[in-house]
Amino acid sequence: MSVQVGDTEPVSSAPLGTVKVDAARLSLTDADGLASWRHDDDPLDGLADLAFWGLSAGEAAAHFDAPLLGRPGEDGVHGWTDLDVDEADELAIDIEDWIAADPDRRLGLDFRPHSHHWQVMAQVRASEHEAGRIEVGGTWTLCFMTGWGDGLFPVYADRDAAGDLVRVRIVLGDE
Repeated sequence: MSVQVGDTEPVSSAPLGTVKVDAARLSLTDADGLASWRHDDDPLDGLADLAFWGLSAGEAAAHFDAPLLGRPGEDGVHGWTDLDVDEADELAIDIEDWIAADPDRRLGLDFRPHSHHWQVMAQVRASEHEAGRIEVGGTWTLCFMTGWGDGLFPVYADRDAAGDLVRVRIVLGDE
């Protein structure tokens, strides 16, 4: 994955370090924007979505009267949108209890407070390339699924003949 920052041809490459990927997604964020980032524990509007899917999704949808979400990239996903965050939290606990009551129940459950993470992940799920971009703190944040899962990945600075930065490159999936 490369972020192009110049138009000249790179002639040298130097390692910058490694980036740790958790939950198979990687975000590139300006440091100024990062100071404004609000994650899942701090919804922007006090609302949350609750989504579930899996082998027991039909049974759970009937039990909890949950509609299909109908959002791009989420075929077969049931749940609710724009719930008060406390209401969504209570409903998530009820669903977890329902799952625990029967060891044969198989269900993925995702509590989604309306945070910056929620905004960009809605784009990631809907994108053919599993990527999204949002504005945070006056800067752009890019998030994408690595396709390689979790791990440590090397990062390089590619420079032109004058020593100017041309691109930052993250090598995903390299042995």
